[in-house]
Amino acid sequence: MQQQSPWNAYAICTVTQPGDRPASLTYLDGRPDEICSGFDYFFWVLVRGDEVIVVDTGFSEADCRRIGRQWNGSPAELLARIGIDAAKVTQVLLTHAHPDHVGNLHEFPNATFWIQQAEMESLAGEDMSHAFFRHAYAREDALALIGLLYDDRLRFLDGDGTFAEGVDYALVGGHARGQMVLRVATRRGPVLLASDAVHLYEEARSERPFFVFQNMEEMLAGYRTCRRLAGEERFLIPGHDKLVSRLYPPARPGLEGLIMDLAEDPAEPQPAS
Repeated sequence: MQQQSPWNAYAICTVTQPGDRPASLTYLDGRPDEICSGFDYFFWVLVRGDEVIVVDTGFSEADCRRIGRQWNGSPAELLARIGIDAAKVTQVLLTHAHPDHVGNLHEFPNATFWIQQAEMESLAGEDMSHAFFRHAYAREDALALIGLLYDDRLRFLDGDGTFAEGVDYALVGGHARGQMVLRVATRRGPVLLASDAVHLYEEARSERPFFVFQNMEEMLAGYRTCRRLAGEERFLIPGHDKLVSRLYPPARPGLEGLIMDLAEDPAEPQPAS
């Protein structure tokens, strides 16, 4: 059987956190006098010929502005800048259901959405009876996903597998019960979209626990899983690190810091987060 061509993969930054953030709002062991770089908030898109797979749908504008972040544009607006019509997207993978990853579901009216079964069970099950877990989710997102289920537009993945040729998924849990990562074949080699299994490069390098988690042991094990699946750090794409916006070239001139081409090698050397 003839192998298909590799995927183009893009990180799209819909929201930016200007300035720095306290380490206590990044790492569980963050010191009072320690600061970290602010977050970029990404979703991702995979393109191969006429095939398009969107990965996550980003923060909603209302949620972005409510917590004082910079709004860079809606997923539909930013996708249009690389020639993709959100209304024609038919497949959307959701790595987990936190608000900065499942906002804007309505911008993909003809898509079927895919999520790990464990994540939906957590979102609509006993986990949400605990305020500690519930604070990482949003009622309106849960209702929107259940609405998609009743509209026959939500499908479930269970564990590890292959979504399409050259797109493999793995359930790592930890940050969220159904936290999923994707390994995508690109022209420079397999790229790991870690989403929030690894928010920042430093998180995986030092196995430093993020301050929001569902299962600490699984989150720490997930850092090692992501490093193993990526092979080298240049193939690891964290979910919120501003270095992604700085190190990767734009998909097109004028899109610097907004839409990054992950099928190209990052700038070297790679500085610390």
